[in-house]
Amino acid sequence: MNYEFEKKLGLTPQLNKLFKAIPDESVLTPEDIAELLNRSKETVRRWCRKGKLPSYSFGGKYTILGNDFKKFMLDSHSRSKKKENTIS
Repeated sequence: MNYEFEKKLGLTPQLNKLFKAIPDESVLTPEDIAELLNRSKETVRRWCRKGKLPSYSFGGKYTILGNDFKKFMLDSHSRSKKKENTIS
């Protein structure tokens, strides 16, 4: 998908106000993110292990920067088939 073209068309995903309010420099735990997304802590840890959610690992404990979490949310944003077909 051509994200620059998508951006020009004004079709880029927008963050929910809840996520926008998270400071870029904040340090989040998998527990924080699990609560925000109503997912299990293990799911968030799995995203970290697989590299889907950028994180730092210290002694098996993951930390995620606010900016990385927000980018993860934007990258994970579902695009409707209508938007995909418009761009293709």
